[in-house]
Amino acid sequence: MDLFTWALLVSTVLYTGAATAIFIGLFQCRTGASKARPFVSVVVAARNEENHIEGCLNRLVRQTYPQDRYEILVVDDDSDDRTPEIVARTVAAHAHVRCLSVGDAFPHMTAKKRPLSVGIREARGEIILTTDADCRVPPTWMAGMVACFEPDVGAVIGFSQVKAPGSPLTPFERLQGLDFLALMSASAGAANLGLPLAASGQNLAYRKALFEGVGGFRTIAHRSSGDDVLLLQLMRRANRGRIVFAAHPETFVSTWRTESVGGFWQQRRRWASNAFYQLRLNRPFFIYITAVFLVNLLAPLGLVTGTFAGGRLFPLACWAAKAVADLAVTWKGAWTFGRSDLLPALPAWEILQAPYTVLVGLTGSLTGFTWKDRQHQ
Repeated sequence: MDLFTWALLVSTVLYTGAATAIFIGLFQCRTGASKARPFVSVVVAARNEENHIEGCLNRLVRQTYPQDRYEILVVDDDSDDRTPEIVARTVAAHAHVRCLSVGDAFPHMTAKKRPLSVGIREARGEIILTTDADCRVPPTWMAGMVACFEPDVGAVIGFSQVKAPGSPLTPFERLQGLDFLALMSASAGAANLGLPLAASGQNLAYRKALFEGVGGFRTIAHRSSGDDVLLLQLMRRANRGRIVFAAHPETFVSTWRTESVGGFWQQRRRWASNAFYQLRLNRPFFIYITAVFLVNLLAPLGLVTGTFAGGRLFPLACWAAKAVADLAVTWKGAWTFGRSDLLPALPAWEILQAPYTVLVGLTGSLTGFTWKDRQHQ
């Protein structure tokens, strides 16, 4: 076999092996059972969110969790729209809501890490919960996430999705939803096996002591992204408590801002920008990411050129194995998280995933991205 054929074979075996493990992990979802009611701080970083922040806060102030046991900290990240004004109205009406400003704090931090660091520094809670300004949380969100914090748990990964089930979706929104569902399903399956790989800041919780114990964002301050994924890896490496996935629907968060094609492109490049850094934090995860990239690069290349060993039959078999693995994980994830409405997009997603993964991986890692009207390298 030539080098390319070997690379495709090995990456396909790694990809399908990891997918099989994730599929098994999705059958092990658990819900929290803790009855403790620690004080909780919800931290929301907001920059130019006048179209979303009010809806977000309206949900956060109406939680079933005892109101005297939580606070909401909105950190304005130098907005130049009506975001501060809208937040101020909520602050005036609710004593447990505070608005903070980034100012000149944490100048060495980049992107979202600055406002989050400001909020966590001021937080009085034992537990930190984060969500985004364009998200909507259910009334039971806080109680459900806190219930997962059994004494030996240090962090809880929450499920988030593009819009709620039953919402009208355009074809492109359905593709976005399915792509995000696949990522969340992989995160859940891996975490259930005790191998936490990824999380989303849209729905994430951790003990403040654990955050401070790993130095907060200090060691990843120079990274333009990773306030969730890279932080999760720092917490995993610290080994100061289990990291679990919250699988109960009462904890599911929805984002109501779907991206345009351009916005989706920038968002995924931002996420991909941390791929190489995983070599330092989690080498098995980096190997998995590399396998994902190589399968999506080499299988289509072999189909087009027919130059691999076995002609086009071998890369076709590899792509078929990948497709079956993708189907298993997304199908199980769709039924676990109540998103079977996204499955009709699976054929188109499987075809588009290869060029999208390769291009996003290369450009995100090598050329930077734009986020919140700021260019990051």
